[in-house]
Amino acid sequence: MRIEQVSKNIKYSTITYVLKLTLQFVVRLVFVRSLPIEYLGINGLFTNLLAMLSLAELGVGPAIVYSLYKPLAEKDAETVKALMWLFQKAYSGIGIFIIVAGICVLPWLDWFIKGNAVTDIHWFYVIFLLNTGVSYFYSYKRNLLIADQKQYINSIYQSGGQIVLAVLQIIALLVYPSYWLYIVLMLLVTVCENFAVAKKADQVYQFLQDKVVKKLDIGIKNTIIKNVKAMIAHKIGGMAVFSTSNLILSKFVGLTAVGLYSNYYLVINAINSFASQFFASVTASIGNLLALESADKKNKIFQVTEFTVAWQAMIVSCGFYVLLNQLIELWLGERFLFDAIIVNWLIVNFYLMYMRKAVNTFKDASGLYWNDRYKPLAEAVINLVASVYLTIHYGVIGVIWGGIISTLLTCFWVEPYVLFRNSIEIKLKDYFKDYFKYAVVTLLTAVFSKWLYNKLFSEVTVINFILGVILCLIISNSVWISVFRKREEMAYLRNIAREKFGMRFL
Repeated sequence: MRIEQVSKNIKYSTITYVLKLTLQFVVRLVFVRSLPIEYLGINGLFTNLLAMLSLAELGVGPAIVYSLYKPLAEKDAETVKALMWLFQKAYSGIGIFIIVAGICVLPWLDWFIKGNAVTDIHWFYVIFLLNTGVSYFYSYKRNLLIADQKQYINSIYQSGGQIVLAVLQIIALLVYPSYWLYIVLMLLVTVCENFAVAKKADQVYQFLQDKVVKKLDIGIKNTIIKNVKAMIAHKIGGMAVFSTSNLILSKFVGLTAVGLYSNYYLVINAINSFASQFFASVTASIGNLLALESADKKNKIFQVTEFTVAWQAMIVSCGFYVLLNQLIELWLGERFLFDAIIVNWLIVNFYLMYMRKAVNTFKDASGLYWNDRYKPLAEAVINLVASVYLTIHYGVIGVIWGGIISTLLTCFWVEPYVLFRNSIEIKLKDYFKDYFKYAVVTLLTAVFSKWLYNKLFSEVTVINFILGVILCLIISNSVWISVFRKREEMAYLRNIAREKFGMRFL
């Protein structure tokens, strides 16, 4: 049952995401040809700025989702209703707070921008602010679908909304290239999509219509409060690492740098977002696994997950190392390229971030928010200090170095330590032994792939790019399967591929 739900979630997430991603790339292409690059910088700046305001969410969502796993598994509708009532109250308050706090930021908006020459920027910000704030009034119900292993329903509605938005924005930019129209469409689609998924949740869980809600068990409430307190630190850390790069670049380098950076980030984030959907599809099932299965089974599934994550990270990192600049040039043009050294450090940062996914998925499913509550605070301080200092002295590459430094000094070792001490019974040294083995194989494969690609192809063309993708896929998968063919994890994946999907590979 668990594997069937995971397979269903992954299938729908993959289909909808590929469609959405394809249209996002088309939107970006039409955008840069229709509007000045400074508007692209505004997109990145406001996205980061409002992510900081979303700190008001304080981890309420993850804490309540974790609390839903057990009552959903036990079909305890009364407890689910009580939790969702709490969810609604909390998210309504958060949405109002974000809008009010965002309005208070308006007088200081120009401070974040070096050499701003864009008119109406304050009104643009208001549209972005409303887009962020109003989503909280309905979005809480989608978390029930996710917690109940029905991520595929959320994927259909969420990606469907993004697909509709992309089509409308493409048409708008081609017919009447206006940034005003571009962002107003974003707001309208956000409202409609959140309303639609809320109505779908009401249909799936009809007991939500029952106005009689029991008082939430004090033990559950105390657990939520404890986890929320811990998640405050995690939210601060996440904000400092993932929501400040564009702010720092805008302040110390300029909107043009933000625009260029956001193009690379769109490509890299496309992979990260897909992976996030994948792991969101399995997190609820892992939560179920951790609640019901033996220690040996938990350990085995974690090792398989980590092995799979490392395999994925190698394939993507090799592809990026060989082809990322070629993709940007073919997609947007040579004037949107970063130097190779900047791109290489972006790939290193991507690899470090991606390799955290297995640990974090199991850590979240275990509800271990309290256990590493100080880690994100240290991560935030290190990242901000390092990023600001290095960006002032070295430009764009400095903000990337800041992220890498903060990851290596905190997340790299603290997250697996917390997981293995409190949930999964694996030795930390064994984890790092495998980690470095995977990293070395990835590095050597990437270097060889680029050497071979440069030997075979000298020009940047669509045909050569496609052949490069095929080449990287063949080399990376061949190397991985050859090197790790005798691992238990490979045998497990081979059996799943054969039994569930009818696939056969060595």
